[in-house]
Amino acid sequence: MRFYQLPISERRKMLLQNGIKLNHVDDDLLSELDLLSENVIGKLTLPLSVLQTAIVNGQSFQVPMATEESSVVAAANHGLNIFNQNGGVSAKSERTGIWGQLVFEVAEFSLAEFEAKKPDYLKLVNEEFASLVKHGGGVRQIIAEVKTDLLFLRVLVDPAESMGANRTNTILEFLGQKISQDFTIEKLYAILSNYPSQYTCAKVSLAFASLTKTKDEKIGEKIAQKIVLLSKIGQEDPYRAVTNNKGIMNGVDAILLATGNDFRAVEAACHQAASLSGSYQSLSNWRIEDNKLVGEIKLPLAIGVVGGSIKSRSDVQVAYRILRQVTASELAEIIAAVGLANNLAALLAISTVGIQKGHMSLQIRNVLKNLTATDEEKNSVKELMQKQKRYSETDAKKFLQEIREENN
Repeated sequence: MRFYQLPISERRKMLLQNGIKLNHVDDDLLSELDLLSENVIGKLTLPLSVLQTAIVNGQSFQVPMATEESSVVAAANHGLNIFNQNGGVSAKSERTGIWGQLVFEVAEFSLAEFEAKKPDYLKLVNEEFASLVKHGGGVRQIIAEVKTDLLFLRVLVDPAESMGANRTNTILEFLGQKISQDFTIEKLYAILSNYPSQYTCAKVSLAFASLTKTKDEKIGEKIAQKIVLLSKIGQEDPYRAVTNNKGIMNGVDAILLATGNDFRAVEAACHQAASLSGSYQSLSNWRIEDNKLVGEIKLPLAIGVVGGSIKSRSDVQVAYRILRQVTASELAEIIAAVGLANNLAALLAISTVGIQKGHMSLQIRNVLKNLTATDEEKNSVKELMQKQKRYSETDAKKFLQEIREENN
C-alpha cells in the first residue's frame, strides 16, 4: 500500500521506525484530521485568541483570531480600542459573487450565436443547481470573449453564505460540458478564479486626541500627520506598500484561519487588488478630513460561514460560538475592521515609539513567561533585558544567573 492509503497508526509507526519522534495525539482527533487532509500523521496547534470588543456598524462582536504571533492580537486589540472610543467602524460588504473561468479551443466561433443562447444557459444552470438558488445564490452573469483561437467565459457565481469554491467548480464543469456539446468545441479548462471580488469596505473617523495616551489633541494631530505621510508613501512606494499590506493581512489571516476560511485565496486576491492600478499599492488609505484622521480599507473577501470544512471541524465551531450568529457579510465586515485596526496600530508604532519597541516588549513577556523564577527575579531580568537591549531566552537565563549570584 502507498503511504496515503495506510491507516494513520501505520504512517506514524513508519516515522517512529525512522527515528522521528512524534507528539501524542488523541486517536479521535487524528481520525477527524484524516478526513480533512492527506498523509496525516499528527497536528500543529495555533493559539486561539479573542478580541473582546469590535464595534462594527453599531454592533459589538467578540472576534476569534488564530495566530502564533502575540503582537498581532495585541495590535488588533489596540487599534480596535481606539476605533471603539470613536464610535467604531462603519463597513459595507458587496456579496456579488465569485468569478469562475471557462476556456475553450475554437477555430471558428460565432460569438453572436453564443450571446443569443446565453439566457438559456443561465436558466439551465440555475435549474440544475436549484438548491443554491433556494439559499439565495446562483449564477448571475456570463461574459464571453474570443481571443485568437480561444473562447474565454467568465461566470459570476453567487455562493450565498458559503465560500463557494467547490460549488463554483462543479457549476463550471456542468456548463462547460453543455457548451462543448452545443458548439462542438473542446474545453481547455474550467476552474474558479481568485481574481478580486466580494469587496468589503471599512471606514473609521478618529479624533486626534484618541491617538495619544495623554489625550493631547496637538500631539495627536502631529501623529495623524505622520500617519497620513506614511499612507502616502505606501501609495507611491511598493517597498513600503507590501509591508503595510502584510500588517493588514496579519489580522485578516488570523480570523480567516479561526473561521475555517481559505486565507490563501484571500491573500492572492488582496495582493492582486493592491496591483490593479498598475503598480503595487497599500490596501489602506489614511487622510485628515474635518480635523479628524480618516482611515479606509477595501478588501476582496470571498469567504463563507457554511460549507466546506467549517461545520465538520470542532475547533472552527468554537470560533463561531464566539462570533455567535453572523452572516458572511457581517464576518467580512468584521475582518476588514480588524485588518484596518492592525494597520493603524502598526502606523502608530512607526509614527511614535518605533515598531521594534512594541515587538520587543512582547518578546520579553513571552521569554519571562517560560522562565523558572520568582516574580521579583523576573522583574529584575526584565529591567536588564530592556537596559541592555538583549531579548533572547539565553540572555534571560544569563541575567537570572547573574542576579542569583549577586544575591548569594
